[in-house]
Amino acid sequence: MIFTLFICLTACKTALVKKGEVTLVVENNGVAGNSTANLLRRLESDVLSEKPDLVIIMVGTNDMLNSKKFVSYENYHENLSSIVENIKNIDAQVLLMTPPRVDSLYLFKRHDKALFTDTPNVKLQKVKQIMEDVAKEYDAFFVDNYSVFKAKGLPQHNQDNYIRNLKNSNKEDGVHLKPIGYKLIAENVFDYLKTNNLLDKYKHIICFGDSLTKGSGASGAGTITGENYPSFLYRMLLKN
Repeated sequence: MIFTLFICLTACKTALVKKGEVTLVVENNGVAGNSTANLLRRLESDVLSEKPDLVIIMVGTNDMLNSKKFVSYENYHENLSSIVENIKNIDAQVLLMTPPRVDSLYLFKRHDKALFTDTPNVKLQKVKQIMEDVAKEYDAFFVDNYSVFKAKGLPQHNQDNYIRNLKNSNKEDGVHLKPIGYKLIAENVFDYLKTNNLLDKYKHIICFGDSLTKGSGASGAGTITGENYPSFLYRMLLKN
């Protein structure tokens, strides 16, 4: 007999779904403002001790665009490599996922443009290259949100519905996403897993990252039942 049991834990940050004799666990471990240094500090408590079999990591926006947390490309590469290596050491797989592009016009209203030696999206493009290199080095999976958003012509200043702006949210944001943007990220992950015949392989998935994993700006931020990418991904996996 096939049945489904849904359980919400820790303010719905974790979802357990039992289908037949198999339990699927999905966790939203996104924390706003986190950089790779922050992820390293909470890696043991929020990932390694949980013993997942797949960890999805999206990080780099704060390392590159938050002027209070800037690091060099070299330091970003070193931190990311350390995160991946530690996860691999517990025999879990890693999926590295690039942050989407941002609207620099809004970003520079919060962070001094003079502090940027490269433009914001050039820095995120470098993050993409580093992530891809680390994925190859550690035999990890790689999903390129940056290029998907670029192919869609995103962001379009005060025009698109994917990235929060004055027109769609009454917010001069340019970084965080509308639900349709978070859903697009979830679709990118789901399509990767489906294309590579991995949909049924992983039963304990942790989504690890910053506010773009948490789902800041959308309802249910930090949960697995809201309009963030871990929630959308969880629902897609349920339908599989």
